[in-house]
Formats: sequence, structure tokens, C-alpha cells
Amino acid sequence: MKKSLTLLAMLIGMTPLLSAETNAQIEVKFFKNWIIKGEGNFGNLAIKNTGTEPFLLAKDAFDFQTGQLVARSLPNKKSVKWDPEEEYRLIALDDGEFFNLSPGETHVYDGRKFYLPVGTAFSEEMGFVVSIYLGNGFWLDSEPLTVKRIIPDSVEELPPVKDNTRNLQDPPRKMSAITYKNERWLYYGNVYPICPLSLNGKIRIEPHDGAGLFKIWDGDKSMIFDMYRGGVIVEGSDEHDVLGKWTRERKQQAEADNAEVRRKKQEVQ
Repeated sequence: MKKSLTLLAMLIGMTPLLSAETNAQIEVKFFKNWIIKGEGNFGNLAIKNTGTEPFLLAKDAFDFQTGQLVARSLPNKKSVKWDPEEEYRLIALDDGEFFNLSPGETHVYDGRKFYLPVGTAFSEEMGFVVSIYLGNGFWLDSEPLTVKRIIPDSVEELPPVKDNTRNLQDPPRKMSAITYKNERWLYYGNVYPICPLSLNGKIRIEPHDGAGLFKIWDGDKSMIFDMYRGGVIVEGSDEHDVLGKWTRERKQQAEADNAEVRRKKQEVQ
């Protein structure tokens, strides 16, 4: 039912703030290798500092998404963000914090999807780079990546559902089940993918306790979707919560690797 695409990209650059070369490897995990028109594909990242100098990353995943992470379309690396420096500086102005990612260590963000829209014309295949902004006009760019842009085989509009904790005048939330070949995905507003679905299960959605929470039934399996906390599944099986499963496993691996890096550094000292 599901396909996944794991992309490894070497980010290499010389930061104007450092005297040594800054190298990093970023692992970009997408949970399907296609997107529909207007969609921002979602995934997560594992960022490893393979250089000799630390570099700054936002502690909070939302700050990182808005102030440092961007997908830039090829061949001109045009960004959907017109002023990355302003967004970057807002992290500190809004009481955000940075941390130094030390050489040899890996960081995995959790609790949030990273949407990577690319502002190119709709085509069968599009190229882009994933970039991390380090301030003062400096980017760490990945190697070129590609993803297919497709026309879905079917779009099943689901009955709209209201968030029962919001203002009664708020419009109902519209969701749909979109099928392409042997994959079926739940979308919010035909733009934001939520999670994979079974191919033939009956989909039912109802408001759940708490703002922005919805209970989603895929056949006889249920999950809780949090619309306001980054659009993530907060309760459900790994079959549906593909983001949570990958993030947990990749973060555990990163923590084990980081512990080994620190142990070796202590032995040298």
C-alpha cells in the first residue's frame, strides 16, 4: 500500500562565520514519492554534522521550519521564502533559541511534519534542493532531489466535519481520500497529506475531545489526528502514523550514535 523514499544528501559549504569548512549530511525521509498539484509533500529530517565546526540549529521544530528549512526549486534555487534573513532573525526576536550541533552528532526533530513545497510548474518530475539557512546569506544545500508530480486516479470527498470546540461560525473541515496506483492517502483540503489509508477501508471522521482533534476510522482501525499541533497523528497504529514511527526509530538511532561520538571524544581528551 505504501511506498517510501529515503534520500541522502551531502550538504557542503563554507560559512562566513567560521574559519573551517562546514560539512553536514541530511537524510530526508518522505513517506510517498509523489505529490499532487498544490501539495507540499511532508517528511522528516536527520541532520548529521560531518564537519569540524559546530553550526546553529533552532531548538524548536516550528522555528526550524519557518526560519531555517526551505525547499528551493532547480535549476535556479528559487525559494518560496522571499526574505530568509528576516525569518531567521525572528527566531531570536520571538524568544526562540538555537543550539550548536557538534561535529559528528546527529539531530532529529520530532512532534512536527516538515512540508517541502517547491514553486515550479506542474510537471511529471521536478527537481529541488533542501536547504538549511545559517544566516548572513549562507545556505547549506543538498544534492539535487526529485519527486514525481501526478494526477490522482481518484479523489473521494469525505463528509465535512466540524471541530466541536471552535466557534460555531467556523466552516466544517474538508478532507478527502486520494488514490494513486496502489496507494491511498488521507488529505486535508486536498492539499495537506495526513496519513496513508487502506485501499478499501471505509473512512469515517468525527470530532474528538479537545481543540483541533479528530477521530478517524479506517475500516475497523482508528486514530486521533491533531490539526493544530503540526498536523500529526497523536494516537494510532504505525501503519497510519508513519511519521511517528520513523521519527522514534531514527531518533533512537541518533541518540545511540551521539553517545558513541561523545564517548570517543572523552577517550581522546
